[in-house]
Amino acid sequence: MAGAKAKSRWTDERLDKMRKQGDVLLDKKVEAEFRRGDIDAVNSIMQSLVKNDQPVPEDLPVGIREYLAQSSSLPEWADSAKIKRGQQIFETWGVLITLCLFCASLPSAYAAANGVKVLYLTAQLDTNTRRRVMETGQFLMDVLAVGGLDDDGKGRRTIQRVRLMHSAVRNLVKARNKEKPGLWDAKEWGTPINQEDLAGTLLSFSYVVVEPMPRLGVRLSDEDVDAYLHVWNVIGHLLGLSDEMLVHDSSDATALVNAIRRRQFRASPEGQEMAAALIKLLDELTPFHRFDDTIPPMIRHLIGDEAADMLLVPKSKLTDELNLVDSVTKLIYVHLFGQSERNLPRYQRMSRLALPFGRNLLHGIFRLERGGERARFEMPDHLARDWELST
Repeated sequence: MAGAKAKSRWTDERLDKMRKQGDVLLDKKVEAEFRRGDIDAVNSIMQSLVKNDQPVPEDLPVGIREYLAQSSSLPEWADSAKIKRGQQIFETWGVLITLCLFCASLPSAYAAANGVKVLYLTAQLDTNTRRRVMETGQFLMDVLAVGGLDDDGKGRRTIQRVRLMHSAVRNLVKARNKEKPGLWDAKEWGTPINQEDLAGTLLSFSYVVVEPMPRLGVRLSDEDVDAYLHVWNVIGHLLGLSDEMLVHDSSDATALVNAIRRRQFRASPEGQEMAAALIKLLDELTPFHRFDDTIPPMIRHLIGDEAADMLLVPKSKLTDELNLVDSVTKLIYVHLFGQSERNLPRYQRMSRLALPFGRNLLHGIFRLERGGERARFEMPDHLARDWELST
């Protein structure tokens, strides 16, 4: 999947068309199950499917059995060497990647005013934050640990469950909108979890190696960036993202990110509520770090003050002080003497904070309780050791 005309193909015409499209393979099959009232049974069965080599239950509806068979294989263009290399990048930098997920990827997704509508309607992050955080973190572990996308890996079945959930959400929103007209404005927002929003969400996960990670002092080689984007292209394909919406390289990814930001980044009450709920949980998960010195400054550092302001991410004394010092330092050292912005105090402070803060966050996820009981969070033993975590 080489070669791209990154700045020429992400037109409004193309992306407007993609906002009308859902999942061609699955949506009609799930719609049929909705009509029969079998969707609860499907969801229950899917929860028990954990490996791709596990037999599909005979009592599963025919349409869903067809979906599982049709969506279980990697695309022909998948490169096993790149997949492994991309997963090794996650295993090497997973603590910082996880930090970027919660302090950059999710906030960025909430800043997309149209895409956040369906997240707000269905996820109800303000009341189910713990479950959503656990599911998101577990998804990363399942698909990005080395071997996770192999024939017997957890990743493929996890992706199938998420894709099934996405289709169920599309059909559920459609059904509820008939009962309560005006709940979903298809003309303004497009199809729920449409191709543009799915691509944007996938980019918020994969783009960490292009934009947020360098802000923490981690700069990967072009080959590593290409491999990591490739892994997420494979995941996107398995999730039902059209191949024409997959990015070719970092330049193409940047072009699509910029197009979506131009089209969607603006303040919205849904995005602000979800960001507030996320920030509250991050504070609960990292009790050993002072709130004003960590979470708001980290989010603002990773996504930028403009997007953070849209989400009403709190400003702090530390943020204001670092911005003032950075402005003076940038004027003197960057513009006059040509030094790198990596030498700015804000970059250095956040880079030093990132690793211990990320470990503290992962410890918090391990301790996460749901309904009075410790929620199960599975991580390969070697990752827990390598990342210096105690499970």
